[in-house]
Formats: sequence, structure tokens, C-alpha cells
Amino acid sequence: MEVQRGAANFHVAGNSRKFVDWASVTFGTPFTYLPNLYFLEGPPDHYRPPFHGGLLRVGAFGATRPLKNLMSAAGAALTISRFFGGDLELWINSGRDEGAGCIVRAIEEMFRITRHAQLVRAGWASWHDHRKTVARMNLLINCSYTESFNMVTADGVAEGIPSVVSDAICGRRPTGARRLMTCWRRRAWGGICSVDPLAPGDG
Repeated sequence: MEVQRGAANFHVAGNSRKFVDWASVTFGTPFTYLPNLYFLEGPPDHYRPPFHGGLLRVGAFGATRPLKNLMSAAGAALTISRFFGGDLELWINSGRDEGAGCIVRAIEEMFRITRHAQLVRAGWASWHDHRKTVARMNLLINCSYTESFNMVTADGVAEGIPSVVSDAICGRRPTGARRLMTCWRRRAWGGICSVDPLAPGDG
């Protein structure tokens, strides 16, 4: 901020309008809103036929932290797989635990009592290799309670994989597993979820 005050060609920026508004008032210095940019080599050139059954691969990627709301993602994935009557692989990242180890253990216990679902740990890969993993999914579920920019959803767009996201990502309030499932059934692949004031309680 001191550099910005003394140089006409230097600006401090944030990728969230709320943060920019708060910081500008709090520090008395205008912050610039600069949304994230995502590099694409070109438009996705692959066609993915609708999913009609078989093994369902769902990705709930990202660092394992509590606000990622992995339990809602896991619950929604189980419900979706039951809707199709097929087997499920829920893919999550591993190797970067940021306070949600107990949540992952709870998901493991929830999956242990099912006969059709498996939890797959994808490790923590380079962006290039992670995009390859994303490309293998049928669906991404990203139901974070808070996000400034959700890179995994952008990865899905780049690879032609639909996402069901929480309102923190699409601009509303967080969404729980029940609402995720309802939204997915109504809008098939990639619908935008509605407001669910009970999300923190039922997620």
C-alpha cells in the first residue's frame, strides 16, 4: 500500500469485491478489483455424451479444509449414485490436509457401510496432471462455504466436465447435500443451485 501511495503505476488489487470494498475503507487506500483469469489453449474440443449409467466418477477436489464442505459433497455423490443405481467413485485430493482430516475420516466411515461406493485419493498433483484427472470425471461437486475463486470449477469448464456448485461459488449462500441433489436432478449436469438457508445445518 505504501508503494501504491508513492507510485502512479502501481495498484493493490483483490479478486473479491467484498474484500476490495472492505480494504479500501479500512486502509483508506483505493484497492482495484481484478478478477481471476484462467488460461485456455482454446475452446474445449471434446463432446461428452450424457451419463446414462455405469460407474459414476465424481470429483470433489481441493485442499482438505473444513470450509470446503466435503461432507455435503460426499453425501450428494452417494445420493446421485443411488438415483442411477450404479457404482460410485468419489475422487478427492490428498496430501494437503488443512484441518479437515477428521472430515475425511468421517467420509471414509460413511463409505465403509455402502457396497457400491469407493473413496479415491488422487494425491496432490501439478496443474497439468490434475487437469488430466478432472477430465476423467463425470461430474464435479464443489460446495464450499466460502470461495474467492474456485479453480477446480474452472478446470472442469476447461475439460468439458459439468459442476454442481454452492452459492458461495455462484454468488449466493452455501448449499447443502439435499439441495445439491435436488438441483442436479432438475438441471441435469451443471445447474446453478438455489438458496438453501438450512445448508449449514443439513450439510
